[in-house]
Amino acid sequence: MVSQVPAVIAKIISQQQKYTYGENQIANFVIHNSEFITRHTITALANEIGVSETSINRFCKKVGFKGFNDFKIAVAQDSFYREMQTRKKERRDIDPIDALALDYNELIVNTAAMVSEPELSKLAGQLKAARRIHIFGIFDSFLAAAALKNRLSLLGIQAEAVGDSRAMKIAAVHCGEDDLVIAFTRSGSTGEIIEAMTAAHANRAMTAAITCYESSPVTETVQTSIIVPDKMSVSSSAMMANHMTFLFVIDAMMSLLIASDKAYLKTKLDSEGLLTGRPTVRDYY
Repeated sequence: MVSQVPAVIAKIISQQQKYTYGENQIANFVIHNSEFITRHTITALANEIGVSETSINRFCKKVGFKGFNDFKIAVAQDSFYREMQTRKKERRDIDPIDALALDYNELIVNTAAMVSEPELSKLAGQLKAARRIHIFGIFDSFLAAAALKNRLSLLGIQAEAVGDSRAMKIAAVHCGEDDLVIAFTRSGSTGEIIEAMTAAHANRAMTAAITCYESSPVTETVQTSIIVPDKMSVSSSAMMANHMTFLFVIDAMMSLLIASDKAYLKTKLDSEGLLTGRPTVRDYY
């Protein structure tokens, strides 16, 4: 999706599980020394890390850039944004609530920068076409699964949110090619989720995962992967809920569904009217 902030650090973190040893050296240096990247040449960077210039260019391409120059520009833009956030904090004594708000803002902007609109549109289309929809999630991720179920119900699309591992397996083994199974998992490595998604995939169901790591067990078992930044990419991560970026993706999908068919908007307004006691759309005509 379009964003002015490249969210380079968040993107690098999301792919860490698939880096080689040398690529991890580069990644760790970039994460902790972004100013060095913007002020030095590729030769100086290679000498500082102890790798070849070819390795650096290969790393830049692996994380989605044409080469080091494009990567350097993106890091500079990202550093500028972070510097502006720091300056905001320095203008006054910032309390924990304001600090958390700034980190939420950064995390949401990073999510918008990372999420692929074509992949979201594909998943929105599958939501419309599926005979049955099962949404899996455990602990905080189940909150996202329940939220997606509720949001879909407002549009007249019925779905089931499942947070119990045995219920996941049962749903997965009874899936068919007309069914859609969606998993919310921060790590992408939760055993119960992997087992259920593998079973759903074996039964030829449409499968998708919303996760924080591009190269993880769950992404190997699904057809569609939506990658969002891990909350670990911001400083107040210990105080933040794991599923906040998932909720952004849910809202984005709802927007795409409504944009694809205005009847969904009418149904949503009718549903909300019934819930709040307000007049429904039909009452106006």
